[in-house]
Amino acid sequence: MQGKDKNKFTIMVIPHNQDSPLVFKLPITFLQIIGVLLLGVIMLSIGFATKYVELVKSLDELETLRQENIAKSAQIELLAQEAEILLEKFEELKKLEEKLRGFTNDESNAETNQLRDYLFATNRGLTTLDRANRSLVHINENIQEQKGSMESIISNIEEQNRLLNATPRGWPTSGRITSPFGNRRHPITGGRDFHTGIDIANSTGTPIYATAHGTVAIASYKGGWGNLVVIEHGYGFTTYYAHLSRIVVRPNQEVSRGQLIGYMGSTGSSTGPHLHYEVRVRGNPVNPRPYMNK
Repeated sequence: MQGKDKNKFTIMVIPHNQDSPLVFKLPITFLQIIGVLLLGVIMLSIGFATKYVELVKSLDELETLRQENIAKSAQIELLAQEAEILLEKFEELKKLEEKLRGFTNDESNAETNQLRDYLFATNRGLTTLDRANRSLVHINENIQEQKGSMESIISNIEEQNRLLNATPRGWPTSGRITSPFGNRRHPITGGRDFHTGIDIANSTGTPIYATAHGTVAIASYKGGWGNLVVIEHGYGFTTYYAHLSRIVVRPNQEVSRGQLIGYMGSTGSSTGPHLHYEVRVRGNPVNPRPYMNK
């Protein structure tokens, strides 16, 4: 009996009344099983607690990522809107280019790609990010072409502006025309003569002005011309101002339209104070009147 009880332990419950104590004899293996179970419960509790902490941390990270995703989505949407606005402005620039070409009579082929309409048609079904990326790609592809096109227009405008400045325009002085361009009777010899310019008469000392931008080629006394100023304007244009009483410019001087170059006189072969004014195109005298009326 004592040998059997060696592998057991006894649990005794003693009541506070006069009843007999309750005695429970349990094998030691039972206690071991209880201990193992208790240890397992503790380990499981620790495991669940660890997983719970990790889950809470993951949820926090997911919430952070969700907030970041919302912010990035807003930024992407804003980027897409800005890209579309930029495309609209790009199209306005293309229309402005067409108008400029019309003003400059530039007949080069200025294709209007209608980028915005094209992109809106091809962007259907794309995500906001893809739509923004595609818009920006097309803008980058066309920006250099647009830059070159605008530079060409600017160059054309500058060239036409230089031509305009070099083209004689307006009256070189005030007065009345006493001898027009063309065939006439020479006022000194009386013979038939071809008058290569226009004579404008007024009092001695009347100011004489350049009729276009250019460079003074001659500013000196030249025989029958008297005191003569010749201005080369470029693009084949040259103007002559003869019989001056006084010259106020010098050779190689740059002059502008409307700049004072001398004063009316009667030097050289002249019958009275007047300005002999010529316009020559590539060395050939032409009628100055059409240029004076511009």
